[in-house]
Amino acid sequence: MSEHTVKTIHANGVEFAYLEAGEGPLVLCLHGFPDTAYSFSEMLVLLAEQGFRAVVPFMRGYYPSGFAPDGDYSVLALAEDVLALIEALGFQKATVIGHDWGAMAAYTAANLQTDCFDKLVLMCVPHMHSTKMSWAQMKKSWYVFYFQLAWLPERQLPRGNYQFIDRLYREWSPNWNPKDFALGPLKRAMAEPGGLKAMLAYYRAMIRGSSKYQREVMARQTSVPTLYFAGEADGSVGMDQFENTEQAFTESYEFVSYPGVGHFPHRENFPAYSAKVIQFLKT
Repeated sequence: MSEHTVKTIHANGVEFAYLEAGEGPLVLCLHGFPDTAYSFSEMLVLLAEQGFRAVVPFMRGYYPSGFAPDGDYSVLALAEDVLALIEALGFQKATVIGHDWGAMAAYTAANLQTDCFDKLVLMCVPHMHSTKMSWAQMKKSWYVFYFQLAWLPERQLPRGNYQFIDRLYREWSPNWNPKDFALGPLKRAMAEPGGLKAMLAYYRAMIRGSSKYQREVMARQTSVPTLYFAGEADGSVGMDQFENTEQAFTESYEFVSYPGVGHFPHRENFPAYSAKVIQFLKT
């Protein structure tokens, strides 16, 4: 996972580290939690082979990217990062592939500035226009509430070489072989001074620091052609959260779910996933 050269670029006040390959129209891939840019390594190569310039940034606060200079890890800040990265890379428009937090950043950015996007590929989190919290989802989201605690997660997560993260992967993707998790880069990023705190800040900003304006932007309908993925065995997000997702989009929309696949379809089911994405991008 480390054969790609890490480059850096300044955008939206943050020094972003990123991986890239290929030439052509820009496809920006955005990772979520708990993950890093290396989760898109296979996709990076394939996109380059298919005639795209693929760029995968490490999200703000994720080593080796820099921290938010103002401490802002809100979804609006992530969305502004997306828009700034497209411009800094020398493009006016891009297709964005987003997983987890990366998906929320992608559709929120599209809601802010639709004309900067050709297409969206979103994975494993619901769109805020159409989702409704259920008791079943509340139970799946226990970690979100745990992360709101002021200091305990920072103290407990590093224990046993971050066994907490191994546990999340097993719960979120119960049918995936743990030998394929490849969590070394993620655990290294967490172990960097301030790294774990920055990752947890995403969740704290979403619950404690969410503004009325942010909620309004995230709840807007998205006017970009979109391909949406979910894993039916995802232990963190239930399939009920996607029941009305088509209502969140005013342009073409397709939803794909994979039986037995968990929270990481772009890694767990790469052949089928990648073939569908390339077909979508070239249509």
